[in-house]
Amino acid sequence: MDLVRDLRTDENGITGEVFFRLFNRYILLAIEDSNPDYAKKCAAHLNDLSETLINRLCEASLEYCNAVLKANGQPLRRVKVARDILMDISPAIMIVPACSEALIEPIIHLEMNCSWEQEHGMEWIVRGNRVLYVGAFVGQDPFEL
Repeated sequence: MDLVRDLRTDENGITGEVFFRLFNRYILLAIEDSNPDYAKKCAAHLNDLSETLINRLCEASLEYCNAVLKANGQPLRRVKVARDILMDISPAIMIVPACSEALIEPIIHLEMNCSWEQEHGMEWIVRGNRVLYVGAFVGQDPFEL
């Protein structure tokens, strides 16, 4: 199985699909420059996330969920384990930022749909093995965090 497939170039750059093992499906892929090799490096990293990093992303997603619910006066989301929050999340697109492959470690920049914030969704940004941002999707620049 190819991690990255159906790459094509259009007026917005290179687009295609990337497999996301955590959700066992392909999602959209947007490459902000003409470097598909770096995109493949990021796709490999996406599919090789450690259990520790996945747990951190789930914990941060749950914190974001409960912050939104609290702000809206709704009951907080209770789960047995942080990973249960994945049932309320659906990945939409992986954005690969423009950069020099030789100068940067892999970036995971995801736009996610989530049940608690349907208007703005959620954004995950990971650089290497560090969670840099989990919160409302605002199009953060992964290099400015």
